[in-house]
Amino acid sequence: MRRTQIYLQDDLYERLKTRSRIAGVSISELIRRALEKDIPQDPVADAKAFFERLSPLESFANTEPETYVRELRNTSRLLRAKTDDA
Repeated sequence: MRRTQIYLQDDLYERLKTRSRIAGVSISELIRRALEKDIPQDPVADAKAFFERLSPLESFANTEPETYVRELRNTSRLLRAKTDDA
């Protein structure tokens, strides 16, 4: 686990402090839980989120995230080297 420092608005900090008391956990634990929910660990979900943000771009209009990720994996020297070593 790594220690980090963040800056919060006063009102957000107070709400977080209140919620942590109610839940019986530390502020750090509440932040970790929120980040775990917000940041998916699924590469396909990450790719879908990426393409949803890019959807206004015409060059990505007909691109499927799964296909794009698969093509990257097949053409990436770094990923290919890892696969070849395995």
